[in-house]
Amino acid sequence: MPDRTCIGCRKVRDKSGLVRITVDLGGMLTVDKDGRGGGRGGYICPSDECLIASYKGDKRCFARAFKGDVVLPTMDDLKLAIKEGALLNKHINQ
Repeated sequence: MPDRTCIGCRKVRDKSGLVRITVDLGGMLTVDKDGRGGGRGGYICPSDECLIASYKGDKRCFARAFKGDVVLPTMDDLKLAIKEGALLNKHINQ
């Protein structure tokens, strides 16, 4: 598996241990649950620490990852979607 960098902690990890986030046509973040969605994607660890780190400060980490402005959901909404996506990805990869 290829390595990817987490948006939150900026550590390079195996792609299978991360959750892929994409931007839809409206600029809204969505969790790519099967990892096969089209378009530019970013990756984040499925941990609260990385999610909190990604929302700290001016939140430019999302703009940097997606090379443009994005509409951020609330942190709680993204946390729930990431947790669901991480569980689904774990079942797919087994």
